[in-house]
Amino acid sequence: MKKFHAKCFLISLSDEYMLFDSGYPADFNAIMHSWPQLLYKYLLPVNIEPQDVCLNQLEKENIKSEEIRYIFISHFHADHIGALRDFPKARFVCSGQEYKRLKKFSVFKQVSKGFVSKFLPDDFENRVIYIEDLQIVQDKIFPVCYALPFAEDIFAVALPGHTDGQFGLWLPRENTLLAADSAWTKENYTDNSLPHWIGLHFCENAKSFRETLELLKNLKNIKIILSHGDE
Repeated sequence: MKKFHAKCFLISLSDEYMLFDSGYPADFNAIMHSWPQLLYKYLLPVNIEPQDVCLNQLEKENIKSEEIRYIFISHFHADHIGALRDFPKARFVCSGQEYKRLKKFSVFKQVSKGFVSKFLPDDFENRVIYIEDLQIVQDKIFPVCYALPFAEDIFAVALPGHTDGQFGLWLPRENTLLAADSAWTKENYTDNSLPHWIGLHFCENAKSFRETLELLKNLKNIKIILSHGDE
């Protein structure tokens, strides 16, 4: 059995902070104890200790939850949205198309797609910014690029495949792309070593997944950080 990290990332925005995803919450097992959430827990066993939770890691750095003003949601799988409720002052930036599509599904179908709505705060829709409503900017590297209104030098970029509405963050000053689940390991795009066929089967769009891998492969001299990689 291979262990995958479920990471989130802290980004400084002058006098406030943004998270890229949120990771799992401390009460994950309690939330996933009922059906159909048990299906997720069975298929993807999760081992998380209190010290691993994002909120507790931030406290070690003397950063309070209310200092997190924005959370960028790459996509709605449980390991990326699990701890959103730990940040009551944050606004959320995500794909409106993906969220609205998932919302229409039954609870069982949501869980089958890795989405557990119980992880969303009750006032989620009052605090959300949809990426598709943002200004599209010209970029020579990424085919679809959106400007974040609160950060002049950070851009949302479409990285479809793993889910149709997956987005990453392009940070030109750091020459870094936070690529979410565009790949599971860097070998997927550097060595054309595709994930196991089962992993490809669970991609929403295998064709788009391969195209995104090709995009990553052609990003020369750019640091690519994957949410489940060993970096």
